Amino acid sequence: MLSKILHTKGFLKSVLYLAIAFIAVYNLVDIGIKFNFDVSLYIQERFASDNLLRFFVANIGSGFVYGFIISYFKFRSKVKKDEN
Repeated sequence: MLSKILHTKGFLKSVLYLAIAFIAVYNLVDIGIKFNFDVSLYIQERFASDNLLRFFVANIGSGFVYGFIISYFKFRSKVKKDEN
């Protein structure tokens, strides 16, 4: 089942779009809650040289996991419907 879903047309594109959307929304909420919408303070803290790698790895990793899970269940129901 996993192999069918991974090879379904549009699955990886869906993962990518959902990952980008998740990263954008998450960072906007983070700016609002932790930094009171002070973008310059956010950039200063998040893009500091010692946190930069961690910031990108955490954002890309969490975005991929979110996008994969949501897309998997979306396409799983589509594959099951097509099989019946």
